[in-house]
Amino acid sequence: MKKFPFLLLDAGPIIKLFELGIWDEFIKRCDVTIPRTIVEDETIYADRENGREYIEYGLKSYEDKGQIKIIDADSQKVKWFLDKFDSMYKSIIHDGEKEALAFLYNNSEPYKLCTSDSGVFKVLGLLGKGEQGISLEEVLQQIGRLQELEKWYTKKFREQYTRMGQADFIQDKGLR
Repeated sequence: MKKFPFLLLDAGPIIKLFELGIWDEFIKRCDVTIPRTIVEDETIYADRENGREYIEYGLKSYEDKGQIKIIDADSQKVKWFLDKFDSMYKSIIHDGEKEALAFLYNNSEPYKLCTSDSGVFKVLGLLGKGEQGISLEEVLQQIGRLQELEKWYTKKFREQYTRMGQADFIQDKGLR
């Protein structure tokens, strides 16, 4: 039995797990699901000091071995989901995140979305789904692999931006 079920991963945490050299251990301890858009478009690039670097993580091979699940969100559901937001919120959600958020929003399973993107945490707060966001720090702590991480991978970062989304909801901002 895996220790962490229903974990939906965004690109940032995937890249970080590979950088830390713990990806293989992580997917043994977590039931990982990744949106196809992230697998095909986002995780092959990692930000470096001198720009973006092309890196092939081979996530499809992990799916072929049954170690991760790659999902395809219905494009109509993604469009319907995005139509809920004003232009400010639409602009802070990247392509892979659109698919992940729409999947999460339309799914009855208790998925947690692990990201390092402030916009995703704001959206979850705005929608009253802040409890479905989780930082990489929190997941690593729960599986016994806590490490020092950059601020955007921390619980404090998640909580800060979730609160911002909640405040936008109270102030009637963000939704159409």
